[in-house]
Amino acid sequence: MVVICSKDEFNIYRPGQTATEIALRLNCSLFQAALLEMRGITSETSDSIINSWLYPDMESMLEQLELGATNSVAVDVFCSLNEDSDVVVYGDYDVDGITATALAVEMVMHRKARVRYFIPHRFNQGYGLHSDVAMSIVKRKCDLVVVVDCGTQDVEAVRFIRESGIPIVILDHHLAEGDIAKSDTMVNPQIGGDMTAKKLCAAGVVWCWAWQNDLLPRDMLRRLLDLVALATIADCVSLASPLNRVLVQEGLGVLRRATRPGLAILMDKLGLTPSALGSEDLAMKIIPCLNAAGRLYLADLAVKILFDAEDLSEKVDQIIGLNKKRRELSSKILEQVGGEDDEPYQYVLTDENWSVGVLSSVASRICNERNAPVALVAPVGEIMRGTMRMPAGGDAVGILKTLAPKLNTWGGHRLAAGFSVTIDKWQEVRDELEEVLSNVKVLSDKEDFLYWPPSELDLEAWHEAEKLGPFGMDNPCPKLYSPYDGNIRVSPLGKNGKHVKIDQGESTFLGFGAAEIIKDRESLMGWIYTPRVNTWRNVTSLQFVLEKMVTA
Repeated sequence: MVVICSKDEFNIYRPGQTATEIALRLNCSLFQAALLEMRGITSETSDSIINSWLYPDMESMLEQLELGATNSVAVDVFCSLNEDSDVVVYGDYDVDGITATALAVEMVMHRKARVRYFIPHRFNQGYGLHSDVAMSIVKRKCDLVVVVDCGTQDVEAVRFIRESGIPIVILDHHLAEGDIAKSDTMVNPQIGGDMTAKKLCAAGVVWCWAWQNDLLPRDMLRRLLDLVALATIADCVSLASPLNRVLVQEGLGVLRRATRPGLAILMDKLGLTPSALGSEDLAMKIIPCLNAAGRLYLADLAVKILFDAEDLSEKVDQIIGLNKKRRELSSKILEQVGGEDDEPYQYVLTDENWSVGVLSSVASRICNERNAPVALVAPVGEIMRGTMRMPAGGDAVGILKTLAPKLNTWGGHRLAAGFSVTIDKWQEVRDELEEVLSNVKVLSDKEDFLYWPPSELDLEAWHEAEKLGPFGMDNPCPKLYSPYDGNIRVSPLGKNGKHVKIDQGESTFLGFGAAEIIKDRESLMGWIYTPRVNTWRNVTSLQFVLEKMVTA
């Protein structure tokens, strides 16, 4: 959807002497050199830093990676498994959680042990390792509990399992705030790990732990990178991290070459071509469907799609239907919280009819659009469950830490966190939370766009730029600025009358949802656009998708 913005809302970068020097040094295009400069590269930058952007060495980075002090203890416990062992894997209901669960299950099966997994219900239980489930696990007995993507702060549940005599291995990546579960078999880079490890998602932690300790054959681990790619994109961890980028690059290669049967069916039904799959396809199409299972039904459905389960086609149809329902519910909530311009701004929003499963994605969109913190909360029985999103500069976990004595559960990351509170304490928590969020200092750094007319960009130069990808959190897809010279021709695009093609002579913009706003060009100064590769009938071309119209 194209939006209108002012020239004062961003910075325009024009390639200069530094970009020219980088291009000469690397024998690359000026376009790639300019993008490198925008990422902090200069003509004096060391070869190792430049190579970390252009040619990240996965194996070298894994050799140096420090996951934490208790890494080896957890390995000893895991390696004691055999064909007589009975293991429970406990995960989480988002894509990072289900892929981490699938990885752990694969690792257990490789040791020929029996394995079952459990993922909590988002509505009825919420995030984390719950004491009632821990009691159930202990009653049924097993030889090991492997907890992924949670567990760090689940003090009582972890204590109960350990005191029952069952070993527990925790593989997590969440911030270690407040009371921490006591376990000498916890692998969480937030506790003793290095900066690269701290930027991993949970599935990334599981995979790197397995690689470093030879818990699976290397060729098998490489084939499992499809799961890590999905989780890394889904959990919005930093793609300025060379290790995260190369894990996604390798994982995309697996998805393109040897797609799992369930994912292959999903791609086919979504109209995706595996050989041309990109990180945007994961983020915009595949991941929302996998997430929909845990948001509106049971996350087990998504796990089954990652394995060769029965009736895969029917299961894929089910998650596609759930994702359609999620979009409909999200749209209704967005309309409801849109408010009027003269209404006072509220940071904490709640409604008894909201579906808890869709609140996180809605909160993310509200936060991005308003560039302000937001908490969305809805009741589930006698509990209020909420999700919080923060713009740059905020600290969601830090805020929840101050409210911890009044909360049932809480946890997450600096920019995204969840919590629950009993109804009798809700009003007090709501008032405090509203006050705290209203005082969050939001970073207002302007976004940088590269001055680059589309007529000067070809497919070869764009493929060079893609070497800096995959693009995502902390490594945004290049957005380019081109001036408006008053000489354009607008024509319809599609059948519904909402979209247009904007012909500038040597190049054309695709303006999705721009049919109405393009009519008013009196104060138009330029265009913000994003390139994308399109393949149609075996012909590959570079398209230019309009994102913003810039006014004076």
